[in-house]
Amino acid sequence: MRSTSLMTGVFLILAGFVQPALAQCSPQELAKLLASDAEASDCFGNSVFVSGDTAVIGAYYDDHAGGTDAGSAYVFVRLGCVWTQQAKLTASDAASGDSFGYSVAISGDTAVIGAAFDTHAGGDHAGSAYVFVRSGGVWTEQAKLTASDAAEYDAFGYSVGVSGDTAVIGAAFDTHAGGDYAGSAYVFVRSGGVWTEQAKLTASDAAGGEYFGSSVSISGDTAVIGAPYDTHAGEDYAGSAYVFVYSGSAWTEQAKLTASDAAEYDSFGYSVAVSGDTAVIGAVYDTHAGGDYAGSAYVFVRSGGVWTQQAKLTASDAALADRFGISVSISGDTAVVGAHYDDHAGGSDAGSAYVFVRSGGIWTQQAKLTASDAAAEDGFGISVAATGDTAVIGAYQDDNAGGTDAGSAYVFDLGCSVVGDLDYDRDVDFDDFAFFAGCLNGPDVPYSVGCSAADLDEVADCDVDLADFARFQEAFPG
Repeated sequence: MRSTSLMTGVFLILAGFVQPALAQCSPQELAKLLASDAEASDCFGNSVFVSGDTAVIGAYYDDHAGGTDAGSAYVFVRLGCVWTQQAKLTASDAASGDSFGYSVAISGDTAVIGAAFDTHAGGDHAGSAYVFVRSGGVWTEQAKLTASDAAEYDAFGYSVGVSGDTAVIGAAFDTHAGGDYAGSAYVFVRSGGVWTEQAKLTASDAAGGEYFGSSVSISGDTAVIGAPYDTHAGEDYAGSAYVFVYSGSAWTEQAKLTASDAAEYDSFGYSVAVSGDTAVIGAVYDTHAGGDYAGSAYVFVRSGGVWTQQAKLTASDAALADRFGISVSISGDTAVVGAHYDDHAGGSDAGSAYVFVRSGGIWTQQAKLTASDAAAEDGFGISVAATGDTAVIGAYQDDNAGGTDAGSAYVFDLGCSVVGDLDYDRDVDFDDFAFFAGCLNGPDVPYSVGCSAADLDEVADCDVDLADFARFQEAFPG
């Protein structure tokens, strides 16, 4: 909307400003997502994933007709600035204790939901994963995936990933020739709506208790599998991650990734994410200058089939037991890392997430994200997901209208345009005020050329009003 009175106010206030502001990046919280039927202890937000304008949020302790802790997942879609719940997903054969929603992933109109403790013909808590597809805004269960060699307590579905017609499912507790609880991951492919198991992935040096498959991620023909309790080079539970690639006929292990400064109990591989030739690996219990178990994340890049560590990421305000690296996500040159035990003004263990950007091979912390209504023990950052300029952060222990630990998820705009810089010259000055006023006044003002609501909507609420001008004014020191 345009307001002549607001325009007049702009010019009256202009006189009070004498110098431009420094450029600052300020990601904005766009929405807080809650389940339409939220209840206490659902833990909505324990897992999150986002693809384009669609987000999937897991609530693995949700009680419903299927049984206690049967679990569910919720789909939200964005239209303009508004996020709306599109569907609640539950398993067609839901039962108590399945923990459907323990893990979630989405690619386009396909969502994969892990039910890590589902009991079926394979055995107690053998685990499963369900595929849902969307058509015309309606989500339908397409398949239930289980391992061909399913056995009790495998926890198939502990982690899930999907890219196009290929899904990877982690079975972190799988016991096989490598040892008890060595862990594995399974690849499934879709053809004509039918899903078939294509491969079972295990570490070339598998050993008992490594929990390979605790985390998985897939991008095209590349899959990364975390083994957070792998012992190597004499360091107990230092952790590792394995890269597998599909050549057109088979999946083969391309690399084993370990931290350059690996130490015992780091749990490198607790979380993994891959996009193209870049992978981010969380080491949630890494101890460094920030404090014991402050946590870290490592970036690896691939060139000619060779993976090299590009950076080690730590929080600028790292502290004891923050658990930075509990979750990771990457989209292009942007990485988001969760620290769900971070203490800050919101309270003890309120949690946070950190945004890092890459330029010329150098990674820099761009922002720290916290919930606008942060409170103690929210666990914000337990899960993170990013796509383009959008990030979704889970806060699975958030207390809200649904009850204690009902859980929530927050959506942030990571665009980080400089607040007030409407002419995009990386400076905030008189020209920007003139642009603001011109856009409000109408097309006959020269500065209004190219105006859009997005130019003026500084608080991202799909409206242009005094709140936007107030934020715009903050960019100018008096």
